[in-house]
Amino acid sequence: MSEKKYRLDPEQMKQLVDHEGGCIATDRITVDGCPVNYLYREPPAWDSDTGWRMMAGDESDEYMDNADNHGVFQVNSIANYDNDIVPLVDSPIGYAFERNPDTGEFEQVESPVDRDECLHPDFPVVTGDFQLTANWKISLSLKFSRREEDGSLILWRPGITIYFIAWTNDEEESIDSRLKQIKADISRDAFEHTEQTNSGVRQFSYRLVEDDVDALYGFAIVDSGLLQAAFYVDDESDIEVARAIFASLAG
Repeated sequence: MSEKKYRLDPEQMKQLVDHEGGCIATDRITVDGCPVNYLYREPPAWDSDTGWRMMAGDESDEYMDNADNHGVFQVNSIANYDNDIVPLVDSPIGYAFERNPDTGEFEQVESPVDRDECLHPDFPVVTGDFQLTANWKISLSLKFSRREEDGSLILWRPGITIYFIAWTNDEEESIDSRLKQIKADISRDAFEHTEQTNSGVRQFSYRLVEDDVDALYGFAIVDSGLLQAAFYVDDESDIEVARAIFASLAG
């Protein structure tokens, strides 16, 4: 077998990505010089693997089944072949992108990776009706990994991270009084305020985008205490998932 002739030599490489993580890319990119037209991120297969798999998009199943047709590279190397991938390389595991042939822009598409397979193997997985604390429970429509950190309970999966912290009503303040204080302290940039009462639980939530992070902040209040929830999503479409989870809170 003849040695591959790559389109770029090592001395031509510029530092475009701020890490040295690896990926798998096909020869259609590195040898034939095609742009990256499809890429997805799966759980890493080795220590320095980022999980990115990059293709020109016209590779057949037979082509992909032949290990001689692709190789392991630094993500930075593939960014030198195609600068357009640079804004995408920090996307989480479970994401996939395809170049729109009409616009030339990358668009997020359905990933071949099941996000349930991306849950952290070292932490418990929870789903369905879940008891957050002795006094609060929630209904989860998806599977989440679970951990505790600095007094908060954290549930997370690719695309959604939720922080919960519970407070008791030691001062015996009314629900209206506590809700008034919460509303007085929120950012002026908050939007989509909602307020409702579910099964005796007063719920107030709002959205806020800071440093390009889209979040839904929620407060569930009962006579005996308060539960504060913060939902951080990578894609705006997951805001409705966050709303449904928050609405299921019961004291």
